[in-house]
Amino acid sequence: MTRRVVITGLGPVTGLGIGIDATWDAAVSGRCAIARIRQFDPSGFASQIAAEVDESFKVRDYVPKNYRKATKVMARDIEIAVACADQAARDAGLVTRGTDPDAAKADDFTPTYAPERVGCQIGAGLIAADLDELTSAMAVARVAEGEGANPGAGARDFDIHKWGTDGLKSLTPLWLLKYLPNMLASHVTIIHDTQGPSNSITCGEASSGLSVGESLRVIQRGSADASFCGGAESKLNPMAFLRQLMTERLNTSSNDAPGAAVRPFDTNAAGTVIGEGGAIVVLEAVETFEARAAQDGDAHAYAEIVG
Repeated sequence: MTRRVVITGLGPVTGLGIGIDATWDAAVSGRCAIARIRQFDPSGFASQIAAEVDESFKVRDYVPKNYRKATKVMARDIEIAVACADQAARDAGLVTRGTDPDAAKADDFTPTYAPERVGCQIGAGLIAADLDELTSAMAVARVAEGEGANPGAGARDFDIHKWGTDGLKSLTPLWLLKYLPNMLASHVTIIHDTQGPSNSITCGEASSGLSVGESLRVIQRGSADASFCGGAESKLNPMAFLRQLMTERLNTSSNDAPGAAVRPFDTNAAGTVIGEGGAIVVLEAVETFEARAAQDGDAHAYAEIVG
């Protein structure tokens, strides 16, 4: 456990921007990412503001062309994680099947690291199901008056038995694959062909930090030379949003002044603001990083992790 480990790639995707350069520029210019919610109509909620990723964001722009069909089974959290990993790998200067898909088609393709020497540990949150998908399935699981298991049911009552026989048929067979928390790491490992130790961590807000520690230990013990780690989550879903409101965590008094909504160290702080985003970083063992840096003058390390 004596190997030194450095951070060589940064891949944030937030309301401030996509990639470290855009995020940094927004941060130093003092731009706020909080605004009125666009992804759904928030008018029925007491809090109507959030920090959203730019509406121009499309996950298809961050995956190889031959992988775009798989984006159909990516929830928002997964999309963000995939984009984060793409940005981190490119910032680190790594050559993978994801960063150079055209070269990967050749028989002599040589990635920066052998696939079995790259790990992936990603933190995930509670992925909320898409309401439109559930609503279409529930619409056919209603019973007319006098029908179903409950003879006294009203015409619009939901029937669990009809849900099992008819409602579930309205969902794609791959529906569940959009909402499993391990799918963030799954798609990243497939795209970049990382075959080293992989894990998904689901410990709320601590998940991303824990994933960094996990990747650090994987590299220190020699099970990998590099690793993706970090996390991604979107709470911008009516179901997830409602959970935050019910726990009274959100600011409900700054809908008209979103830029001043979050004041964590102010005695007049009125709560937090919901958001979405993520960040994945690339960790590398110092000796393997220095070996490739000797050949690539653009290779750089941001910091060393010492604990």
